[in-house]
Amino acid sequence: MSFAAPFFLAAGALAALAIVALHFLARQRPRAAPFPTARFIPERPARAPSRALQPTDLLLLLLRVMAVLFLGAAFARPAWERPRDGARRVVMVDRSRAVALAADARDSAAAWLRPGDALVLFDSAARVVGDGAADSLRAMMRVAAAGSISGALVAAQQAAAGIAAHADSLELVLVSPLAREEFDAATRDVRGQWPGALRLVRVAAAPAARSAGALTIRGEQSDALRTSGLGARPVTSNVRIVRDAATAGDSAWAADSGGVLVHWPASIPGSDSARALVVGNVVVVAPFARAAVPPGAPMAWWEDGRAAAVERRTRTGCIRDAAIGVPAAGDLVLRESFRRAFEAMIAPCGGAADTRVASDSTLAMLRGGAGLAPARAWTRNGDAVPPLSRWLLVGAAVLLVAEPLVRRRSE
Repeated sequence: MSFAAPFFLAAGALAALAIVALHFLARQRPRAAPFPTARFIPERPARAPSRALQPTDLLLLLLRVMAVLFLGAAFARPAWERPRDGARRVVMVDRSRAVALAADARDSAAAWLRPGDALVLFDSAARVVGDGAADSLRAMMRVAAAGSISGALVAAQQAAAGIAAHADSLELVLVSPLAREEFDAATRDVRGQWPGALRLVRVAAAPAARSAGALTIRGEQSDALRTSGLGARPVTSNVRIVRDAATAGDSAWAADSGGVLVHWPASIPGSDSARALVVGNVVVVAPFARAAVPPGAPMAWWEDGRAAAVERRTRTGCIRDAAIGVPAAGDLVLRESFRRAFEAMIAPCGGAADTRVASDSTLAMLRGGAGLAPARAWTRNGDAVPPLSRWLLVGAAVLLVAEPLVRRRSE
């Protein structure tokens, strides 16, 4: 058993000794003696203090001493020490599109994962695996989503809190190609919350995508997107732009082929308009007709922050809905800014992949320079009252309630 504030134990012991000492000073009725002028003495109990060789009112003494000791022990915040078995690991395994082969990531992670360790599987989202970590690792498959190391680090903090009580220290292991696209602006801050080093286990990255897809635009022959020559741009995945009504067959194509379906109506109903379109880091300034888009993950915005286009993932591909009116006349579709925005609209699901290895400075930041993280960083909780303290406080309250009842009976 350990005590977070042991000085309260000493304070309780000193208070108990003081109570015992006071009980050696007994207040007793003096012996009766004849006194001729007793009529002048007030009629009330007469008691005088005297020293005794043994404490008086033993039951009352016991109640008071136990109450003080219980209070001291409660404020000392006792906790039962659990057996610890040295260092444990939190193993983060990348299963995103940046990984060349899922088998390489599985084998590398299996070499570091031990019974009692925590497992985090991540792509664009991260999941902490509880029981059956080894089975989950063997069944892990590569997915088409981009990876997020920031999300994996957040999940690693949660996983560490679950195993810290059984370890003296924690080691963080990351199995990943460490691609540039997996880092974001929050990675440095999230990494700083782990109080220890991070072991990097690099696996092979997926090769850069080649222009092996096909782009088709379905609509009127005079449609601005078709006559501009944008349909001849090389793409890395199959893309279908539907300028009329999308059908169930289009949705099934996106779900089964892994392609990108862009529902971009040529006619935008209503009279609402905007003056600027933002797609990624591209800004297109022009008068646009606009309309509301269905729910989804925004990928393009108007200047007032409203979504101009959204993406919804399907089984293997994605569907994008764009409510961006493209005028039939004018040079908008010939501008370089619009062409770059068009490239972002037809990029692979989740955005264009960048599987190049992150810079040396980024990897040094991720690796850190400290040793293993101390487990007490997750087990210390100064605000919560330990369960044993609660029971000691309850016991002290019961004793304090019983003390006046016993005192009245002894008078």
